[in-house]
Amino acid sequence: MSSAPPQRQSEDGHTFARVIQFMINKAASGSIKELDGLCNIAQHWKPEQLLMLLPVFYHHLDPARIPDVVTSRDVRSIMLARYSLKGVLVTLNRVNHPRELTQALQTIADNLISNWHRCHLWVNFFYRHFFASSNPARLPGLLITRSEALKLVVNMLMRMSLIGDPQTPQSLINTPSLHPIISQLWCMAVNSKDNDFLTEADKVMGSKEQGAFQEHMSYVVQACLDVDHPSFTSTLIHVAGGIRAMASIAFKYIRNIRCLYRKKVVSGQSIDDTTSCDSVFGVPRWQIMLINCFGNCANLLFVTSQQNCALREAYIDRNLVAIIIYTLRDLCQLSLTLKHDDFAKHVKKAFEDALGYIALLMGGPVDDLVAVICQALRARFLSTILQAHTCIPGADAAECLNALLITALRSYLTFDKVLRIAGSELDADEKSLDAIAQRDTDLLQAWNLFKKDVRRFLDLRSQIPAASIFFDRQCAAVHNSDEWHPQWDLFQCARCTVARYCSRQCQNIDWDQGHRMACKYLKAAIGPNASRYIRRSLFLLAKIEDAEIQSHQEFISQLLVTAQAEHPEFQDRLVLEIDPVAEGPTDKFKFKPVSNYLHIFPEASERPWQVASKWNQSTGLHSLCLPPVLRIHEGYEITNQPNLLFSPSTALRMALKEHGLDARVNDSASSVYYTGSSL
Repeated sequence: MSSAPPQRQSEDGHTFARVIQFMINKAASGSIKELDGLCNIAQHWKPEQLLMLLPVFYHHLDPARIPDVVTSRDVRSIMLARYSLKGVLVTLNRVNHPRELTQALQTIADNLISNWHRCHLWVNFFYRHFFASSNPARLPGLLITRSEALKLVVNMLMRMSLIGDPQTPQSLINTPSLHPIISQLWCMAVNSKDNDFLTEADKVMGSKEQGAFQEHMSYVVQACLDVDHPSFTSTLIHVAGGIRAMASIAFKYIRNIRCLYRKKVVSGQSIDDTTSCDSVFGVPRWQIMLINCFGNCANLLFVTSQQNCALREAYIDRNLVAIIIYTLRDLCQLSLTLKHDDFAKHVKKAFEDALGYIALLMGGPVDDLVAVICQALRARFLSTILQAHTCIPGADAAECLNALLITALRSYLTFDKVLRIAGSELDADEKSLDAIAQRDTDLLQAWNLFKKDVRRFLDLRSQIPAASIFFDRQCAAVHNSDEWHPQWDLFQCARCTVARYCSRQCQNIDWDQGHRMACKYLKAAIGPNASRYIRRSLFLLAKIEDAEIQSHQEFISQLLVTAQAEHPEFQDRLVLEIDPVAEGPTDKFKFKPVSNYLHIFPEASERPWQVASKWNQSTGLHSLCLPPVLRIHEGYEITNQPNLLFSPSTALRMALKEHGLDARVNDSASSVYYTGSSL
């Protein structure tokens, strides 16, 4: 009696095997019913058992059976392909982590790659004829709806994005026929309001969650992005409707992520709510989706900004820098509940992608980098980058990146606008940020230098009288300089772009009274780019320049003696180059021959340095024989020539002296500024 049950189980097993073999034979011969049955049964099979079904599924995906126009004769082939793709997805449902696969799962993944030339043509067909078509075929037996076609297409693209190797032809990035489809689906996903857009039997990546369509397409788009392959980016821009439309879609993409976070957290749902958890990481599914979408979006911005400069500027105009920082700060809260090291790696990568995009802008060819810096500081960038790495376990690379970002920010403190915003943020969060910076040596060093320069420059700025905005709000003509005007009522000198006038008559008078000589030096003082930020920071730069020389007089004298010994032919023609944000005197000051700086005067007189030297000696600004040169960090330098300015202090003195005004000198700092009482 004890041997009966095993015999019965053996008989049941043989019967089941015969039934499965019968279904496989019928499906291989073209039975739609049996093929659908295999798809349903296979969902519960082990990976080793699924291997026997792979030849059947890929057999019916013959590209030769794809019709140009759907007719009744093609219904059978189309339905077989439809269930074959469903079967392929069922087998791929087990391949969740392509880097950690068993031998059976690796075989399943390899089969998709080797048969991708079959699959992608059918994916293209189902999208064009059953989803994108305004008049899809309606024939007896053709049981494919628009929603089902979309599910097949998106799930196949999603799986290939996880498995495909971009270095091989069998990948999404090397399948250009799918690029327009992927671009259209991504734009649709960002604009979609359907919370349950994808619901397939295999439930790929938990597709019932709100925003799952966006998450699927974010992975697909990321798989197509490569800095060395800009063709997909061009297709994406074309499908989106142009540069500005693409920037708007990217903005909406990040805004959707932040809105979902606020809906889940700010509305009252706890971050620790685990009613719907991922089966691998043990954290709420919506947290995984937010982190993944955010990282993919940051990577999208990073790659496309390098490939298309117009798109990069459109991102900045659309205020994407600020919203990236806002979202990064929000998502820092999610990482506090991490319970799985593998998920922590996903969080770390997403945050590093976001910080990498901002670092790219700060060190890359941006047209208006000062505007980017101000945009980031207003979004509380300092507190965000300091808090971000504390939420990422083992984020040594992030700590180094944060230190580099703070060092980059420090380079722009010589701009009045950046200094004011940085000062206000420092006043608000200094104590809390000090505690965070203590955790890393490099970060603490960069943070202390940043604070020191902010305090020092703000102190110098406070010594500049309010009337020193003479060139911005007052007519530069002497007889009319007591009147204050709105900036839009004044027009500027076309050559120096510093002096402003209320009329053409005032400009002519001022030209004859001394601006003729001072104009070229003011132009040299704001640099060849004529940046409005330098123009508005001219008095601050002059104050910084004089303070640096005054506080390092002994070191500069010794450095001058050494330079004269190295360049005996330039004894009295050496120029002091000052870098205000350098750490030590050795890096801050350098003497070089005057021949290195003649490019600063593209429109000056034939012998500008002799004239400047006379002015320098007559006003008694410095004991140096030639005016110094100020090094300014103002974004990416396309050429090897740094952004150097003729001495702002000397240029302002010359401008005021030519007007016959009193260029007052502060004995403690040798500072020059204009006061209304000197008229």
